[in-house]
Formats: sequence, structure tokens, C-alpha cells
Amino acid sequence: MKKVILLEDDTLLAIVQKKMLKALGYDVLDTLASGEEGLNKILSLKPDIIVSDQNLLGNMKGLDVVEALRKKNDNTPVLILSGDTTYEHLKLASDFTNVQPLAKPVNVEDLKNTMATAEKSIISE
Repeated sequence: MKKVILLEDDTLLAIVQKKMLKALGYDVLDTLASGEEGLNKILSLKPDIIVSDQNLLGNMKGLDVVEALRKKNDNTPVLILSGDTTYEHLKLASDFTNVQPLAKPVNVEDLKNTMATAEKSIISE
């Protein structure tokens, strides 16, 4: 069972997303609302995949967490969830390796497919 850390600042969405991940067979190690807390937890628990909202509490956004991880040579796959599907936002996400953007609202089928893509990047490393 793949281990996941979920970063989401909206409590209700965090509950729904956690249930979806569990229903898809993932072990959600923790759910955090801020980028700073999330980064610390990711570094200590070493999940297989990270699912993060782009807008989080604190000073770090989802892609800031990715940037900090990549600077530490941590190439863990990340799904960035966002309601912002503009070209500029998608371009920012594509600037990083192993980052999959996923538009909100998230449905189970899209989450399943994007998680499968993330898992393939684990296998190919």
C-alpha cells in the first residue's frame, strides 16, 4: 500500500480527499494545512506520494513545498490540486519534475488516474 501525505487547508475538502485516497487503497499518513508543517512531515515520514493543494495556510504554497523538496534532492511525486487551471499556473507546475496538476473539484476517477501516473514515476526511478 502506497503511503501518502495530504496537504489541504480546507478541513471539509481534506476529509473528502482523504476518504477518496483511502477508498483507492492508499495509506494517508497525515493531513496538514500549512506548507511549512507539510514540508517537515514529508521530510520525516518519507511518503511515496504527496497530494497538495496549491493554496495552503502559512507562507508556503504547494509549489513552494515542491521547490523546497527538489532543492533537497527529494523527487517524491506530487499532485498539485488547484482551482486555477490557467496556462500560467499549469506552466509553473510543469517546471518541476514529478509534479502532476489536478483541477478542483476533484472526482475519484481523475484522482485515480493521476495517482496511477504518479505511481509510474516511482517505479521508473
